[in-house]
Amino acid sequence: MGKRIVAVRYSPDWLALTDDDTRRFLRRHHIDENLLVDFMALWDGNLKVDYRSFRDEIAKLSRASFAAVRGAEVISHEVLRETKRASDDLIAFVDDDDWLSPGLFEELDKACPRPLNGIWWGSILVGPQLTTYEESQTVPLIELRPLKRVIYTNNYAVTGRALNHHGYPRLFEHYHADRRFGKFWWPPKKVPLYLSAASKHPCSTVSVQFFMAQPQFRADPRRHVERFADQLAEAVIPAEYGWLKQPVNAVEALVRRALA
Repeated sequence: MGKRIVAVRYSPDWLALTDDDTRRFLRRHHIDENLLVDFMALWDGNLKVDYRSFRDEIAKLSRASFAAVRGAEVISHEVLRETKRASDDLIAFVDDDDWLSPGLFEELDKACPRPLNGIWWGSILVGPQLTTYEESQTVPLIELRPLKRVIYTNNYAVTGRALNHHGYPRLFEHYHADRRFGKFWWPPKKVPLYLSAASKHPCSTVSVQFFMAQPQFRADPRRHVERFADQLAEAVIPAEYGWLKQPVNAVEALVRRALA
């Protein structure tokens, strides 16, 4: 059996992040390059934990989650780019605000011991519903996303064989992988288990995009952050996903420190 690898995408030194770093990142993703600069000014002017420190704390939680995955080697995307993988390696891609079940690869190996191209599984959303501002404040934060063939940031893994054949750029980002999977002769196998979670905290880029477009948020960001802390406290975590409790509690504690 090959190696089991957690490959972490873009994860800067958050404490040393410059405004130009954020602009370069956003341009790569075709997002308004000043979005994070504007958000940081608003956040830092209203909260006690500044944006860079907040993101650094979130990344530490994720790194602890990745390190706890049994039998896994955690590497950066830069290291992955530089190495040719063995055909039976299995590589899961994550962002630095994602969380993984400690038994991720154990469950995948039981369900699909010899994947040809890859595997995908269920993803848990931990964060507000970014549909309307009202729903973001009222809908429960924990959602088991439907087990449809949709690739999110952290609910898929590819084999070294697939990575070597299809190429890193086609599989590294989840939206590219989602398109590429439809072209595989042997599609990645579905494993009907929830083995990863996406933490859509207030400083995550997708949350920033949504809330910066909401007049209610821009007028009173503290009110939203207070509501987010309460939603975390109210979150109901099913017993079988007990691995979520520690990071959810840690995010709540971080948010309350920001509000202190």
